Amino acid sequence: MGNFTLSDVSLTVGQGEYLVLVGPTGTGKTVLLETIAGLHHPCSGQIFLKGINITHMPAEKRHLGVVYQDYALFPHLTVFDNIAFGLKLKKKGPREISGTVSKMAQFLDIQTILKRRPRLLSGGERQRVALARALVLDPHMLLLDEPLSALDRMTRDRLRGELKRIHSELGVSILHITHDLGEAFFLADRLLVMKNGAIIQEGNPEETLKRPKDRFVAELLGIENFIPARLGGGGQLFLEGLGPGDPPVFPASPAETEKEIFLAVPNWAIQLFPGKNNGDIYLAMFPMTITGLDRAQGHMKIHLKHAEGEQLRTTLSWREMNELPTNLELGQEIPVGLNRKGIHWVPAES
Repeated sequence: MGNFTLSDVSLTVGQGEYLVLVGPTGTGKTVLLETIAGLHHPCSGQIFLKGINITHMPAEKRHLGVVYQDYALFPHLTVFDNIAFGLKLKKKGPREISGTVSKMAQFLDIQTILKRRPRLLSGGERQRVALARALVLDPHMLLLDEPLSALDRMTRDRLRGELKRIHSELGVSILHITHDLGEAFFLADRLLVMKNGAIIQEGNPEETLKRPKDRFVAELLGIENFIPARLGGGGQLFLEGLGPGDPPVFPASPAETEKEIFLAVPNWAIQLFPGKNNGDIYLAMFPMTITGLDRAQGHMKIHLKHAEGEQLRTTLSWREMNELPTNLELGQEIPVGLNRKGIHWVPAES
């Protein structure tokens, strides 16, 4: 792929596991998926499927199902013939093909469109047909490359649920590439983060979000707030951008002290109008000024600025907005607390 290379990638997809791979555009996600599928051949390394070395096996013999975001359906064939295509290549008999296609069409609720051609289908119907064509061959693993990105929000939400049902009821192993965090957190048993051709972090979605390896991973997973800080001796934390005060104690090993860091603070860990702090709930409390109120469907994005210049952003639902002790206004100074449970520090330099 030009000058691009994968960098010592090592991953395992467990039997029946739903593994989701996230990363920015151009980081090698599709190259990795297509290498597993057999469309690219690695210069080094090996690929095993069910204990068998398939590194040099032709793509058509790997028994993998691949679904792309553009569906890749044959426009001149009906839905039935698109789904049956792989079965015909395997020289299955007409009766077996008809029964297998009918059963899969019923499973994915597309039995009423089997005589149509792809141009007459909605985006959601085309994606169901593409999934049926892959699943009808009973693949060892399903490879999904941004399968929902071309769909509208409502259809995308419905098909997320459909993918979860497919995984639950069929038990098929799935490797799913996406840039949609909501999709990743909804579907993944395990999450892989990729950067510049390398996998840099993996774990279950909740743990990965709670403990990102560095600022890149934190930003990729949607964290917007990074407060410059320094770990002093004994795990004391000095917040560089929030002025003087008693430094709170922050869990740190002796090897991690006396270093520059960032506090990665998710939106939900920023508490407006916090109660009395007993030291266990809030890492720090300070006044901040409201500099922006951005309204969106179902929530409000609130921009805050400290007198020392540090800026934070948080999001409140309309229900949470209604529960505040006062209405929020631009220029208003309000007390803010940083909830300890949501905060994780990352190195200042990766």
